[in-house]
Amino acid sequence: MASKNKPTLNATVRAESGKGVARKLRAQGLIPAICYGTNTENISLAMDPAEFDKIMDTKRQINSVFNIALDNGTTVESVMLRDYQFDPIRRVVIHADLVVVDMDKPVQVSVPIEPTGRAKGVRMGGRLRVIQPVVKIAARPDDIPEEIVVDVTELAPDGAIMASELTYPEGVEPAYKMDYALLRIQMPRKKVTKEEDAKAKKAKKAG
Repeated sequence: MASKNKPTLNATVRAESGKGVARKLRAQGLIPAICYGTNTENISLAMDPAEFDKIMDTKRQINSVFNIALDNGTTVESVMLRDYQFDPIRRVVIHADLVVVDMDKPVQVSVPIEPTGRAKGVRMGGRLRVIQPVVKIAARPDDIPEEIVVDVTELAPDGAIMASELTYPEGVEPAYKMDYALLRIQMPRKKVTKEEDAKAKKAKKAG
């Protein structure tokens, strides 16, 4: 399968590894990372956060496929972000795992869902609740969609849309083990008047 043009991330190969080295890199404002994959030697890297953000700042975001240009003159092709650690206080990535992928083989990733339309239940006073904003899929890297659109127009009060009910694009297969709800219409709780409450309590005592 012919690969689409991929962006390039510039990175520095680091000879040393370990927690102490990673701390020093973070103190310098760099992101320690490791790149690995089948038939690929593990490479310890140091990345500029601006370079990393540039790669992730696309519609595919963390599902982007890119090449890595190393400071030793070599290039690692067809790489994806496998995992990362994020500092919630400083709001920065503090470590990244990068994996070399085969462009002709499916990978499993999570893709965001995008509700479209105004649900019947919303028109009747309910609220569209997003239970799970992403769905797990399997697809070849070039076939990974930016999002999966979900038409909620006919979603009735207290109704839900399950992962199995989505329309998956060509080349994309669901990869979850158990079906689950993605969206649900939540209706407001009925307001009980004092008179109705008194009648209910009286009936309960009589019973």
